[in-house]
Amino acid sequence: MSAVRRVAVVLAVLVVVAAVALAWLVREGSPGATSVSSAESADATVASQAVKQEVREVAAEAATRAYSYSWDTLAEDKAQARALMTTAMQARYDRTMAGTGTTGRRERTVVTAEVVDTALVTAAPTGARVLVFVNRRTTGRGLEEPLLDLDRVLVSLEDVDGEWKVSGLDAL
Repeated sequence: MSAVRRVAVVLAVLVVVAAVALAWLVREGSPGATSVSSAESADATVASQAVKQEVREVAAEAATRAYSYSWDTLAEDKAQARALMTTAMQARYDRTMAGTGTTGRRERTVVTAEVVDTALVTAAPTGARVLVFVNRRTTGRGLEEPLLDLDRVLVSLEDVDGEWKVSGLDAL
């Protein structure tokens, strides 16, 4: 048997094994997964239309607050953004914004974020992820003309005591 023929036989066997494994997974489901046949099942988590709309609005507001600041109102701007975040996210935000104060005052930086659209990625009664499209306009001493950044931000939200809080801001 030639080397090419042996490789072809091995590949054919691997394809058959993979097909059998895939068929088994489709038929049996993945390990640990539960099969939900309807929204009435005890295992189902279906977000209402109101929840879907609310998380999109909260995500848009959070992105606007987190990405907007002015050198002369930085403390207030940061406080408004932090109010929309979980405790863990506040710590991440504080680390990210740590150097902004000194540089912002020196350059008189003003960043204005405008949300142009949102897209719901996932939504459940206890958590959601929303893709937010943000246009950021930056002005300051070192810029001859405003700088425009077109950002996409994946905003993760958690229900904390009945209020949606940002648990993650991930620029894409």
